[in-house]
Amino acid sequence: MGTWIKETEAAFYLMEGGHYIAKISKYPSQNSPTEQVVNITGMKSWFERPDAPRGMTVATKGGIEPLPQPVAIPTTPPIAPTPVVVSGPKRTNANGLLLIKSFEGLRLHAYRDAVGIWTIGYGTTRGVRPGMQISEAEAEKFLQQDLTRFEQSINEAVEVPINDNQFSALVSFTYNVGAGAFRSSTLLRLLNQRQDVRAVADQFPRWNRAGGRVLAGLTRRRNAERALFLGEDFHEFL
Repeated sequence: MGTWIKETEAAFYLMEGGHYIAKISKYPSQNSPTEQVVNITGMKSWFERPDAPRGMTVATKGGIEPLPQPVAIPTTPPIAPTPVVVSGPKRTNANGLLLIKSFEGLRLHAYRDAVGIWTIGYGTTRGVRPGMQISEAEAEKFLQQDLTRFEQSINEAVEVPINDNQFSALVSFTYNVGAGAFRSSTLLRLLNQRQDVRAVADQFPRWNRAGGRVLAGLTRRRNAERALFLGEDFHEFL
């Protein structure tokens, strides 16, 4: 079965069967409350596939949002194991990688993000310049470089044992807000003080603003990170 495009009120989806394999989110327009904005540069790669989409459907108001392909999603919600002390630095697990890629999206042409920072690939900002273009392989390389940097920051800042889902939720959070903001956050302070896990998790939703505005995409991302941190099902927020 080939691919096709589905549009809903929230996003455009590259579909394969009944699930999506790529997603480009919509955001409220700064100029008109009745309009939405979508950066479609990443959609170009959809038409360069061997099985490029040849059709499109538009969901009516209230249409059901599709889910990612089952092969990338566990059939049961991730359950957080009992925190244990492990040797060596932690790395982002499959849940965290799925969350980051879903919210960052893949853009092969440089663009300005919600606060005007030049961005490319899966949310990479270092060394990005106007007019820059990259391949999917380069986007993956930049992603891994960014992950390594943020994983190191978390491994150095967190002083208590945490499980893989909690670590990966923190990676997604830090990937978005920056290592400096994470190190100075109340979230980290409560975590290192061994506060109740839900008290720590409740700090995620507070970080849903960019440029002084509450963004729906950031609200969904923080809710997804909170759910992953608690070992709950985060897929409904993707």
